[in-house]
Amino acid sequence: MTFKVMSRRCATCIYRKDLQWDLKKFEDQVRDEHMGYKSYRACHHQKRNKSACCRGFWDHHKDEFQLGQLAQRLNMVEYVEPDP
Repeated sequence: MTFKVMSRRCATCIYRKDLQWDLKKFEDQVRDEHMGYKSYRACHHQKRNKSACCRGFWDHHKDEFQLGQLAQRLNMVEYVEPDP
């Protein structure tokens, strides 16, 4: 069992620098009110790996949620390719 993370940001990633979105609103959906995040943001573009972690979220918050911390410590992060 591995924790799947996108190998790169997909073409429609909400973390792209050219978007002017309020990411706080999206991050609040998975934020823990006391510390870090209770979960992760799955890549919204994926059909094959529906539960794969968004690469933008991973790059910004991989050390702020338990599953991300554990997967890194146990060397169980699997990078998957985005859908075309």
